[in-house]
Amino acid sequence: MKAMQRNLIIIGCILSAFFVSGPSLLAQTISYRLFVKLEEAPFEDLSLLDYTEDRKIAIEGQRMETYMWKFTIPDSIVLNSQSMSLRVKGYDSVSNTISLVRFISEDSDSEQPIGNVGVEDEDTYIYAKFKEKSVNPDQYISLKTKNKEDSLITADIIRYDFSITAENNIESDIRVRSAAHSFSMFDDEDKPYEEQLAAYKHIAKQHPDSRYLITQLASSLTNYKSKKDIQSIYDNLSDKYKDGFWATQIKRFVDGKFENESLPSLYTKKQEKIIQDSTKYNLIVFTASWCIPCLEEIPLLKKIYNDLGHRLNITYITIDRQEEIANFRKVVEEHDIPWPSLLAFESVKEVRQKFFVERIPHCVLISPDFDMNVLDVRDELERQQLYDQLTL
Repeated sequence: MKAMQRNLIIIGCILSAFFVSGPSLLAQTISYRLFVKLEEAPFEDLSLLDYTEDRKIAIEGQRMETYMWKFTIPDSIVLNSQSMSLRVKGYDSVSNTISLVRFISEDSDSEQPIGNVGVEDEDTYIYAKFKEKSVNPDQYISLKTKNKEDSLITADIIRYDFSITAENNIESDIRVRSAAHSFSMFDDEDKPYEEQLAAYKHIAKQHPDSRYLITQLASSLTNYKSKKDIQSIYDNLSDKYKDGFWATQIKRFVDGKFENESLPSLYTKKQEKIIQDSTKYNLIVFTASWCIPCLEEIPLLKKIYNDLGHRLNITYITIDRQEEIANFRKVVEEHDIPWPSLLAFESVKEVRQKFFVERIPHCVLISPDFDMNVLDVRDELERQQLYDQLTL
């Protein structure tokens, strides 16, 4: 699960997108160019949507010739972007639809669709040929208007699938994505962790200059069992992107120390340090009132608290929005939670980024010397390791 799940399929889109193109970008910053050739495409307009984190910026494609579009993209987007997709049309309230482009690799037996694209060099190219059109009815989508909160509706999603053609260089972003679409996900239940880790090392050796691989690694750090495993992947990547934002995230996770900042307390609303007693180990638990797995985790946390409380403090940090705090307080009271609870609603994005919260529940174990390690208390092996570590 790459982001928090509410058991919904959520696709980011905008009612009124911020469209930019051509000269206006060039006047402001250095630009990259993405050229997309979609043979036999049954549409005329195409836009590029960057929906990294809570950012949603749409760039209108300039049609160069039949089936060819050019996108001019500022480096401020390219350098920090992870999730970009091609969109035929945003939300249409009349037809209640959204139209998207996907890519299918002819080299893959599974024909895994690729929904995202990336930009690596000053000029990046994608070549594909129209395959088929499909409609997924009644899908949940998240709509956002300017200065308003997201709202969820159901709409039909129209997907235009294109086969990736041989014109694409083997090292191109789209080819690497198609060959390594599940990189760092560990989502193959039929293969042991060690086998998947070895496969990821091999992929990194094959494509050391891939920006996709380094961004995928940076956004999947908590999927790995150890920092050593992360380092073993990172060491196989070249220096091409190791001065950038995503490499910094990886290095901070592997080498960094916990930063003990302050957040508002649930009951007093006063700012309190996350860690009050650094002589003990501290388990920081990121949660929310609406998160079902978080609620199911409470009995486990209570047992850990009762068993190890002499050496371990627990602190809740909820990522609930301000209007949901009352619901979270109700959860705390109904379950008689004995440990402190802090609120992150004023800076959710920053808190999630700082503490690598890719999904919830998310637990971070802090040692007395402020070393930071992600811990899944629901995993029996990791839970036993915690007991062993604190009962020596």
